[in-house]
Amino acid sequence: MKQITYIIALVIFLSSTACKSQKDTSGSLPSDKNIPEVSQIEQLESTARLIEGSKQSMLGNHANAILLYAEAAKIDPRNSAAFYELAKLHAQQGYTKDAEEFALKAVRLDPDNKYFSMALADIYFVQNKNEQGLQVQNELARLHPNDLDIQISKLSTLIYLEKFEEAIAQFDYIEKISGFNNDLSLQKQKTYLEMERPDLALEEAKRLVSYFPQDVMYLELLADIYNENGQSEEAYRIYHQMLEIQPDYPMANLLLADYYRNNGQDEESFEQLQKAFVSPNLNIEGKARIMASYYYLSEEDSTYASQAMDLCELLVEVHDDEARAHAIYGDFLYRNNQLQEAGIRYSVAAQLDPSELGYWEQLLSVKAQLADFEGLAESSDEALEYFFEHPLLFYFNGLAHFQLKNYHKAIKSLENGKDLSLNEPELMGQFLVMLADSYHKTADYDKSYHHYDEAIALDPDNAYALNNYSYYLSSQNNNLEKALRMSAKSLELEPDNVSFQDTYGWIQYKLGDYQQAQKWIKKALDNTEEPNAVLLEHFGDVLYKLGQKEEALEYWEKALEAKDEEMDDEVSVFLEKKISEGRLFE
Repeated sequence: MKQITYIIALVIFLSSTACKSQKDTSGSLPSDKNIPEVSQIEQLESTARLIEGSKQSMLGNHANAILLYAEAAKIDPRNSAAFYELAKLHAQQGYTKDAEEFALKAVRLDPDNKYFSMALADIYFVQNKNEQGLQVQNELARLHPNDLDIQISKLSTLIYLEKFEEAIAQFDYIEKISGFNNDLSLQKQKTYLEMERPDLALEEAKRLVSYFPQDVMYLELLADIYNENGQSEEAYRIYHQMLEIQPDYPMANLLLADYYRNNGQDEESFEQLQKAFVSPNLNIEGKARIMASYYYLSEEDSTYASQAMDLCELLVEVHDDEARAHAIYGDFLYRNNQLQEAGIRYSVAAQLDPSELGYWEQLLSVKAQLADFEGLAESSDEALEYFFEHPLLFYFNGLAHFQLKNYHKAIKSLENGKDLSLNEPELMGQFLVMLADSYHKTADYDKSYHHYDEAIALDPDNAYALNNYSYYLSSQNNNLEKALRMSAKSLELEPDNVSFQDTYGWIQYKLGDYQQAQKWIKKALDNTEEPNAVLLEHFGDVLYKLGQKEEALEYWEKALEAKDEEMDDEVSVFLEKKISEGRLFE
């Protein structure tokens, strides 16, 4: 719903509370001559009540104020100010019908007081009695022809009621009594556009520019109306005029960029866009909106992708101290899979504005993907200084320490994060699985299995919990039938997962079904280009059990070559002994 912009301060206090009184007495109020005269003493007593009521009103004691104003009006029924104050307070409390009645009394007692009439008009407008409000304003405008506040209020009402022809006449009258006004000229242009008369809006815009020929903002508005009139060449001329007046006015560059793009001049368009990005007068918010458009456009068009990177470089060059500039550049680099470079930008953003959680999350995500676990531990520690109740940061911290084999530190972070993720079941499941893995690494098997059970109870289709739980059970020769069932389910969920295939084959090995073990571990080997040492050793063990001792030795030797001390801590301690003696040790 449109708002009446001219209503005086009284309207600020109005609310939508239902009217206290439904009786309309506006047509039955006594005239002045029927109201009895009161003595001078009574007049003084009434005035005293009025003054005390005003004090109570200022102190916020509105109930007391109403009582005092009512007493003032009762003592002296001709005290128009008392009725005026009653009208205001009743309007403030939402009793607009009563407010109207009191305002009418005030106006009838003192029709020459413009403030009483203005308040009555406002109360009419609040009740959507717009024609009655306008009638009061028309009378006010007639009685006070040179009062600009009253004339502008009437103008606002005419525009609100979409009486545009009358509004234009009112614009002309106000200009006649007060001279040319730039704000009113702008409003007049908008009114012409509402009337679907862009030709008249154009003439008014030209007139405004004639008064302020060096104001680039008014030139810009003139160019906009030229465009609305289909006169893009005239708008183009204005853009250059703007740059002649203010060479470093980026909005003119952006408008020229649009003009050239619409005319298929892509190279010239991008040149103007670059000029706008070089300018410090185009703030980071404006540039961020443009980059948001480029982010989506560049997904489909490589030309935009190349331009986007050029603009990102200009962005951080001009706004090197703005965290958002670096974060935007980081987003484009991240999408291009330039993770190292993206991490640098996110790191700068987080240092410039450490209160923005999103920068930290992006930085930690990149470090995790780069397997920079030392950096991940350091950055997540720093992030937790600012966001000590955000569970995802604890997860990253726990992941980092787990990978660095700081299992007790990992457990501490993961336990803290788990307690904060009660309302995030998916994240809770990840905490439970990693806690289970961490407790297994510390040989606290009961807690490990407990957390796996909790993770699976939370999500029976948590494939990683099913796989890891089943693998660790098999490594302890514990409840192998349960392990086999869980492993089989994980494969149903992710049949092409190499790790899951190896686990299933390894449990078959533990159960003594070496043919099935060979089948599944061979499938895992065939599905990976660079098998790890654990997978190679497992296959060697299976081959040995099948009597293929020479082939087993080959795979043990491959396992030793592939062994990564940092990653393959599941490789058996007997691997080198198996190779040196050529037989299986378990």
